[in-house]
Amino acid sequence: MNLLFIVNPVAGKGLALRSIPRIKEYCATHSLKCTILETKFKGHATALAREFFSTSYDGIIAAGGDGTVREVASALIGSSTPLGILPLGSGNDLSRALNLPNDLFSALSIVNNKSTKAFDVGSSDDFFFLNVASIGLDAEIVRFFAKTKKWLPRKAAYYIAAMIKFLTYKVKTIKLEIDGEIIETKLLFMAIANGTHYGGGMKVNPNGSISDGFFDIILVRPIPRYKIPFLMAAFAAGRHLHLPYVTVYRCKDIKITCDESLLVNGDGDIVATTPVNFSVLSGSIHVFA
Repeated sequence: MNLLFIVNPVAGKGLALRSIPRIKEYCATHSLKCTILETKFKGHATALAREFFSTSYDGIIAAGGDGTVREVASALIGSSTPLGILPLGSGNDLSRALNLPNDLFSALSIVNNKSTKAFDVGSSDDFFFLNVASIGLDAEIVRFFAKTKKWLPRKAAYYIAAMIKFLTYKVKTIKLEIDGEIIETKLLFMAIANGTHYGGGMKVNPNGSISDGFFDIILVRPIPRYKIPFLMAAFAAGRHLHLPYVTVYRCKDIKITCDESLLVNGDGDIVATTPVNFSVLSGSIHVFA
């Protein structure tokens, strides 16, 4: 096999960069040809994958976190070139949805086995996502977390971001068009789930499948602020779907509008603002799995 590895050197606080010698060692041991390219800026992984996917590579491997995987995958959607995933970031939620191992050599072995599966992708006018998109409180947390994680350990940064936004977030009223059905509701936050986990392991969509051709929309209506930590604990354990202020919809298309622009989180990065439309692209990407 001839493989292209696209490595985000800052992913996992340098874990991806430190893994390059081990990737080379594995490839040499298993007679795999490999080219390793490092990203230099946000969006660079997509540019590199687009530049090289039509060449003679048997697969393009994203080495980094969910954002790196999303960028590489964006260039491969609809093509026959398979995506490989080395989960070397901090959260690695997509690898959980795909039941991929976090161990580097085990993940490389899956690529070396050459077996691929077709998975769904979430598509909007401006970007793709593989795992989960969201709006509301959690998207605000993601934006603030991106600032604080540069200076603090990941968990501390996330909890600080969450606590600040718990205290300051203002409830929004949104309009949804879900497979043609119009719904207007007040919103605390909402996940458009293709996969199962987000936020570094929270089971936002415990019954979900990334290959069933549907989104699961998990909508959380406003609750008293003192209940939010309990809600987040329930989300972490996947025990929230029965709560009276949580509603789940299953759909192929959703349009989201609001009187104000709301941030849109896609696979852990702020990627857009409302209004936004999402559609499922069934089986549109091939992944070593």
